[in-house]
Amino acid sequence: MPFPPHIERVLDQYGITPDTKAALYDLYLSMGDEVLEVFADAAEGTAASTLTPDDTLNLKRAVVERYLRRNHSQWFAGKPTPSFWHPRAAEGRASGLVLPIENRIDGVARSIVGPSQPLPEGVLLLGRNAHFGGRAETISFDLAAASLDEAIALGQAAGQQHTIPGSAGETSGTLDAGHQIALLWEIQPNVYKPAGERNRAIAKIYRKHRNWHVVTLAAAIDWLHEKEAKIFVLRGDALAPAHEVNPDKPVSPTIVDHHDRTVAQVVSAFGLTLTDPTPDDEMLLLNANVMNHALTKHAAQHGVRSVMWRVA
Repeated sequence: MPFPPHIERVLDQYGITPDTKAALYDLYLSMGDEVLEVFADAAEGTAASTLTPDDTLNLKRAVVERYLRRNHSQWFAGKPTPSFWHPRAAEGRASGLVLPIENRIDGVARSIVGPSQPLPEGVLLLGRNAHFGGRAETISFDLAAASLDEAIALGQAAGQQHTIPGSAGETSGTLDAGHQIALLWEIQPNVYKPAGERNRAIAKIYRKHRNWHVVTLAAAIDWLHEKEAKIFVLRGDALAPAHEVNPDKPVSPTIVDHHDRTVAQVVSAFGLTLTDPTPDDEMLLLNANVMNHALTKHAAQHGVRSVMWRVA
C-alpha cells in the first residue's frame, strides 16, 4: 500500500530510496503524518537520497516528545486528544481517541499495595482504538505521569510502548459494545524495568510508578463495571497463545504468576470474584469480536474456560 499520492510525489522528488520509504511508511501507518513532519525536519540539510532505514529509528523518540508536549496539558485539563498509535486500517489518515477519566480507584489500589508503597501520580487515560498494532475496538488504560518531563522520559525509554506515551504500563483489551462484552488480554509494561545501563535514566521515575499494574487494571475494571459490561480477563497461561509468542522465547512462569496474582488481588479488592465462563458465556464469546484469531482458535480447541475468567 503506497503513501497518498501527494506524499509519494514529494518523497520521489527527494530521491528517498525504496527501502527507506518502506520503513517510513510503516511508521506512518502506526503514528500518522506527524512522522512525516519529523522526518522532514531530520532530513533538512541532509542529502535525502542517502537516508537509510536505520535513520528512521530515532523518529519515534522525536514524535513522542512532540505528541506529549502537545497533549499532556490537555489531558490534565480533562480534554480528549487524538491517540499516539493509529488504527492501521485507517492507513495513517485517522487516529484513535484518548479520553481523561475520573480517578476513583486510589482507595482500591491503596488497599492492595499497602500504606508504604507508592502509587503513581498523574491522570488516568482511556484509549479507544489507540493500541499499537491497530486492531479495531481496542480499549486501553494508562496513567500518564504528572510531570511532563517524566512523561517524556517514560515515553522515550526502552520498552514495549504499546499504548499512550508517558505511562509506565497499561491494561488493554477489546470491547464489543454490541454484545456488551469486554476481554482484558494484557497487563503489560510500556517500559522495561531498569537494569544495569538499560533505562538507567528513568530508574527514579520507575520506582515511583512501579505499581502501574494495580492502578491500570483497577481503572479498567471500574470503568467497565460502570458501563455494565460483562468482563472477562485472560488467564496467565493463555498469554502466550493470545499474543502468538515465539515458542523459542516462552512466557516465563514468573510473568504468568504475576499476571494471575494481580488479577486476583484487584478483583478481590472490588469485592468481586473470578469464575469460569458459563456455557452461555462461551457461545457469546465465540461469536463476539473480543478475541484475536490466535486466541479464538486456541479457545475453540481447548475451551473458553481454559483461557479466561469471568469477573462476577
